[in-house]
Amino acid sequence: MLKGLLVMSILPAQLVVGEMIGELSFDNRYFFNVGLQEQEKNHSSFSFSPEIFKDDSNRIFHFKAKLRRDSEDSGRNLNDIQELYLINIFEDKEIKFGVSKEFWGVTETSHRVDIVNQTDFTEGFDGEEKLGQPMIKISFERPWGLLDIYALLGFRERNFSGIKGRLRSPLSINEKNSLYSSSSKNKRVDFAFRWSNYYDNLDIAISHFSGTSREPRFLPSPNKINALVPLYEVIDQTGLEIQYLLDSLVIKGEVISRSGHGARFTAATYGFEYTQVGFLQTRMDLGWVVEFNHDDRLESSPFVLGTRFSFNDIYDSQILSGFIINDRSKELGFLLEASRRIGECCLLSLEGVYFDDTDEDNGKQKLFQAFMEDDFLRAEFIYYL
Repeated sequence: MLKGLLVMSILPAQLVVGEMIGELSFDNRYFFNVGLQEQEKNHSSFSFSPEIFKDDSNRIFHFKAKLRRDSEDSGRNLNDIQELYLINIFEDKEIKFGVSKEFWGVTETSHRVDIVNQTDFTEGFDGEEKLGQPMIKISFERPWGLLDIYALLGFRERNFSGIKGRLRSPLSINEKNSLYSSSSKNKRVDFAFRWSNYYDNLDIAISHFSGTSREPRFLPSPNKINALVPLYEVIDQTGLEIQYLLDSLVIKGEVISRSGHGARFTAATYGFEYTQVGFLQTRMDLGWVVEFNHDDRLESSPFVLGTRFSFNDIYDSQILSGFIINDRSKELGFLLEASRRIGECCLLSLEGVYFDDTDEDNGKQKLFQAFMEDDFLRAEFIYYL
């Protein structure tokens, strides 16, 4: 946090003055059972996200921080500069310098190719939230497509819930003694590029990343009993994204090939989303989401069947729900996300997660085994400044 504020202090004052916005949020997660490590049922947290944005004709400045405090889990506390960058726009290119979040991917349930930023693993079960990444990014837009080239300056370790946290491994994570395969450790400069283009109804992107894996492997901790230590290895990952629009049907897919993270493996997420516009002759839209997963490292991967209700009202009301089904291991998960604006100032959202193992003794690899007691409901209230 301090480093980010120091960077901000050396920027010209005329760049910093701009539109000041932000949000305050309070959320409470209620777990239906006491945790496997006797964690409490109620976990509440408060977060503050100030933001400054300024857009000139050929220059964009953006600053956004996130500060979070949790009532039970100190490992969930966060002080993070998520955006602190300057974009200079030229006739034939753009140059971004600073801390930023970059999203790659087209699928709904698992973003295989999304690797630039580290996951904020304590924020949510789905891994959607990310930490800011220092970078230099150069973008070229040509008739043959958009080319983004990245130099990623340093590495952010993944954060994990503490002993009192929920949705955590049965074994504690010894983050203070993290291991690296690179002698530069967290000071290594990583590189990546992504080319994207669209052809009529087809969107396609090809990416490559070479650097420290954002996804650690875990080894037994040498100085702690019943603990694991993260190992961050240098990897090469090539990714492909495809999205094809056919009237109300969208076909999506992401596939990666990665080396350096153990043996080379391939992983993919693919499926479709079909939208019924004006469902039941109303102004609502109903989307059906079906996605399949494959990962060479797993005996079996789940598929997802979900729905997305868009009410198309002035409150931007939405309900997203889905079943995560692993037929081979007989595991079932249910996810629910709903949100609705309250006037111009606020947003109320609800999240629910349910895990079920219908056959505990089938001898198959379990994806949800550590979370069997972690069914929860989460309510969040956001006030926009």
